[in-house]
Amino acid sequence: MCTACLDLLVGGLANLPALYDDCVRREETGTLQVRRRGSRKNRSIDPMSPAAVDTRAAIRVVLEHWAGLVASERRVQPPDRDIRVLTGFLRRHAEWLAAHPAAAEAVDEIRDLVLSARRAAYPKGGARSRVGSCPNCSGELVALIRAGDDALPSEIVCTSVPEHAWPAARWATLAREMRRGTR
Repeated sequence: MCTACLDLLVGGLANLPALYDDCVRREETGTLQVRRRGSRKNRSIDPMSPAAVDTRAAIRVVLEHWAGLVASERRVQPPDRDIRVLTGFLRRHAEWLAAHPAAAEAVDEIRDLVLSARRAAYPKGGARSRVGSCPNCSGELVALIRAGDDALPSEIVCTSVPEHAWPAARWATLAREMRRGTR
């Protein structure tokens, strides 16, 4: 089993539900009106950018594909199509999937989904600046300095393992970790 594959897979899966939700941006201009499923009373219409619509569809398709592979090869009941259920299912089977011959493909697809979902969910982007090497893995750290009117705070994130992230309040701690070369 590839430990780095497992870390990347679990990290990406952990981030996808929130990113999926964050693709619904109410203040966007040039959005599509997307009708949500549900009973007539609970049905809502959310504005989303075309990129967010495409990204959310891609997240669902990719998660369903990998969950289907796991369910088929492990002979277990496939999960419901809910994003949180799919990611939870895949996280429970992450060790098995990381040891599978298609592990690299799964990791690449999940990583690409996280990156495209971040772009779709946070289109303002703000400034990006390389910080250095991640003290927890072999990835690179990037500071995401958000615009003042962005709903999200600035943070430093690892390009390899999305769970390796530090909000601005923890940057001094991160600097100490980087100086020590903690791994």
